[in-house]
Amino acid sequence: MEALNTIILLLHPITAVAILAWMWWQYGWKRKSHELKGESRREEIERHEKVGERILLAAIISVMIAFVARWYTGLGLIPGSLHGFTGPLGITLLWITARWGRKSRKDRVTRKKHGRAADLLIAVMFFHSFLGFLYIFSVI
Repeated sequence: MEALNTIILLLHPITAVAILAWMWWQYGWKRKSHELKGESRREEIERHEKVGERILLAAIISVMIAFVARWYTGLGLIPGSLHGFTGPLGITLLWITARWGRKSRKDRVTRKKHGRAADLLIAVMFFHSFLGFLYIFSVI
């Protein structure tokens, strides 16, 4: 039973690492966008938007996995660490970033907000990941 609890608790970190890599790859759009022109740029913008929505959905699922794992293993639903409290904050910021990204085609100010929010999101992502790395040792 102990091994099963450990596996269930590790589902969140494993999915989170994959999502973090995906987000870092998506963040590379800032550099890539300056090189593209015309139809290829328009296609890449559409791809960027679709991937952003998928990342948001995957991140929500990863947070849900964390809550279910805490409940299943008897740790309770309320986060007991700074890592646990910054997760919903990060999801909220990711959701806001995705919404501004949708509106950024029409509005230059929103495009700038989307880029700045992405910068902040990357910083929060690394902070949250580091806290999670430390927290995993106390849980397991």
